[in-house]
Amino acid sequence: MRDTATISQLSSREQQVLQCIIQGLSNSLIAQRLHVTEHTVKFHCKNIYSKLQVKNRVELICTARNG
Repeated sequence: MRDTATISQLSSREQQVLQCIIQGLSNSLIAQRLHVTEHTVKFHCKNIYSKLQVKNRVELICTARNG
């Protein structure tokens, strides 16, 4: 088992971005929904991937669904 952070250890904004990713939204749509720039969304995605030790959205969604 990997030594990873749990979803609850993500910041509130990172959790919002994660929920949008799970809903299938693109970075552009996430930026619009959260009223931030697309660059900011990419920054949050990078942090989420790092904290949860995943490489892409598919792996992120699987990790999020499995707790």
